[in-house]
Amino acid sequence: VKYLGPSAGKKPGETRLSLSIKQALDDPWKTVADRFKDGDKVTGKVVKLMDFGAFVEIAPGIEGLVHVSEMSYAKRINKPGEVVQVGDMVAAVVKQVDVEKQRISLSMRDAEGDPWLNVAEKYPVGQTVQGTVEKRQQFGLFISLEPGVTGLLPQSVMSRAEGEVKYDKLGAGDTVVVSIESVNTRERKISLGTGKKEEVADWKGYKPQAADSGMGSLGSALAEALKKKN
Repeated sequence: VKYLGPSAGKKPGETRLSLSIKQALDDPWKTVADRFKDGDKVTGKVVKLMDFGAFVEIAPGIEGLVHVSEMSYAKRINKPGEVVQVGDMVAAVVKQVDVEKQRISLSMRDAEGDPWLNVAEKYPVGQTVQGTVEKRQQFGLFISLEPGVTGLLPQSVMSRAEGEVKYDKLGAGDTVVVSIESVNTRERKISLGTGKKEEVADWKGYKPQAADSGMGSLGSALAEALKKKN
C-alpha cells in the first residue's frame, strides 16, 4: 500500500492509496528451499520455450528450466518443441535448487526413468533379440533394442556372416534378429552379433573322436592278443 498524497478534486483530508497484490504477497522464493529438494519428483506447466530448453512452472511464481539435454533418454532432442508445447503438463525431477540465483534445474528424462539402469540384467551376453535399424554408418549398423537402448552391429561382423539375412540391404526401420556380444553400461555401449557363430576348422589339430575311439579299441585288442601268444 502506498500513500500518494491528497487527490485533486477530493475533499480536504482525503488521500489516495495504491494497492499492490504482488507486494502484499510473500516472495515465493523465500520458501523454495523448504518445498523443493534435489531428487523430488514434481509436476508443472510449460510456460515458455527457448532454443536451449523449456521453462516449467512447478508452483505459483516458481519456474524451473528443463534443458534440452534433460528431455529424453529415448532419443536425441534438437529443439524443445519436438517434445513439449506451451501449456503442456509434464512430470520432472528436481536436479538442483539455487535459491540465491532463483534457479531450479529440472529433468524430464529422469522422471521417465533411465532405461540403461537394468540393461545388463535385461540383455545378458549370448541372448538373441529382435531390434530395429536406426541408421547405417561406415563401421556398422546402429540397432535399437528398445527406446533409449541402442547397440552396434559392426561391419566386420556382418561381412563374415552367412545366411538368408542380407545385412547390406538393411535400412532405417527394418527389423533384424541380433545377439548380445558385450554390454558396457558405464559407457552405454552394446556390441551386437548376428546370432550365428561361424565354425572354424583347424585340420592340423583335428582328431575325429569316433575314429580315435574305434582304432584305440582295435589297437588294444591286438596288443592283448600278441601278449597272449608270447
